[in-house]
Amino acid sequence: MTDELVLELAGVSRQFGAVRALRSVDFDCRAGEIHALVGENGSGKSTLLGVASGFVDPDRGTVRIGGRPLTRDSPTLARRLGLAMAYQDGSAVAAEPVKNNLYVAAGRGLSHRPPYHRRKQWARQVLVDLDLDLELFPDAPVGSLSMAERQLFEVAKALVTDPKVLLLDEPTTALGPDEVETLHRAVVACARRGVGVVYVSHRLPEVLEVAHRITVLRDGQTQGTFDAAGTTESELVERIVGRPFEVAFPTADEISPEADVALDVDGLQGQSFGPVSFGLQRGEVVGVAGAEGNGQAQLFDCLAGRTPPRAGRVTCAGRDLTLISTTEAVRAGIMLLAGDRKREALMGVLGVRVNATVQSLRRFSRFGLLRRRAERAAVEQLIERLEIRTPSLDQPVEFLSGGNQQKVSIARTFLTEPAVILAYEPTQGVDVGSRHDIYRALRARAAAGAAILVKSSDPIELSGLCDRVYVMSRGTIVEEIPGDELDEVRIVEAIVRGPGMSKAARSPLGVAMPKSPGRHVDSPEPSVSSAR
Repeated sequence: MTDELVLELAGVSRQFGAVRALRSVDFDCRAGEIHALVGENGSGKSTLLGVASGFVDPDRGTVRIGGRPLTRDSPTLARRLGLAMAYQDGSAVAAEPVKNNLYVAAGRGLSHRPPYHRRKQWARQVLVDLDLDLELFPDAPVGSLSMAERQLFEVAKALVTDPKVLLLDEPTTALGPDEVETLHRAVVACARRGVGVVYVSHRLPEVLEVAHRITVLRDGQTQGTFDAAGTTESELVERIVGRPFEVAFPTADEISPEADVALDVDGLQGQSFGPVSFGLQRGEVVGVAGAEGNGQAQLFDCLAGRTPPRAGRVTCAGRDLTLISTTEAVRAGIMLLAGDRKREALMGVLGVRVNATVQSLRRFSRFGLLRRRAERAAVEQLIERLEIRTPSLDQPVEFLSGGNQQKVSIARTFLTEPAVILAYEPTQGVDVGSRHDIYRALRARAAAGAAILVKSSDPIELSGLCDRVYVMSRGTIVEEIPGDELDEVRIVEAIVRGPGMSKAARSPLGVAMPKSPGRHVDSPEPSVSSAR
């Protein structure tokens, strides 16, 4: 790291209507430095990145990239000055192949941009050189990639421009421990080459692991910049939320051995998984752990009726299912909380009210007419109960923070009252405060009689939230961890020992071990991923 500043933002302010997103913010990044930017959803991080990358015109303040001023709000000019950004929501054209997206990202005039007819070989070599462990076919459409592959590919698109400063917006939200380690290795290599890296993340242990300095934003204002080496996770959480904060998982109700079986799965097989057999009782929260790509996503898609099973039997609340359609699954009482909220769960241009009640309109209808007053009253109660921050019932959900978007998705379960909830990465991209609200909401649904299956890449989340955990490897369940043995270390050990964990077998550090043992249900220390 040198004293050369590759990114400088001085006195930056931005207001959207009555909302002051940024208030005289100063921020800089040095060549060879990894500078983390943290804060709750709505603290101003995305706006600050928008200003730095030329997408947002500040009301006041200046931006300099590589020592040269960004004279107007122009992403093209920012790229020419040496800035690249990997977007949380992705900027690739899904229908186009990997090679074409990389080719376009490289831009005109770069020495390493190949002739058009050689882009396939060039793309393959670029992916190898970047050391992101991305074994992608250059001809594969980006839309066919998994969430983790798309996120790593977004980073690859940014790196291919040889930037002076790289902005990473929540780069690990869809990544498992192995992919996080790979990404961090590439980020550190960039910094050693003199690139300044701005790293935005809710996952505080990852921030503390990889960053040199950390700047905290709260309510659009900086709360200070700190050396990562001298900062603890609990101190960071306190600075983020503005008060001492205890991350405690909600207390679980004791499950009666005589509780009804909500979901019974016997010998289920589908694309890239199976056979698997397990059962869920009403009122319990059960976790699914494992390295990414071991069949968890395919299992959830199958149970939700998104992909048909090849063999096996599934019974929901005593009803045998074929799972040939999502309609059948929903009618049987199975609801999926999709991991990719913006693409698969929510209608971004529509308001909170519409998104919350879209699956329960019959509840508010009489003789074919919608009772608007009853609908609005129900949504208002849920907004208060789940602490959804929104200026109005009809605020488009695309303008809400990630945590509030997820709460809107969960609100549907309070109106439809499903028998089984499939929660896929329920706190992905969610800040420290919203995480606890989501945990409480899921536990409330369990207390009301729902069975909840949670897939999470965070072992501490699984150990604190769940009653027991299944560990998957190579598409099958290789171990069940009962509640009396459940802690994050036990989960990590089970993942590492799994027969599908070839990378972890080569390196015991392939899965990030938690910092302290125990379930931490009432611990004053925040969880290892408490601000993810």
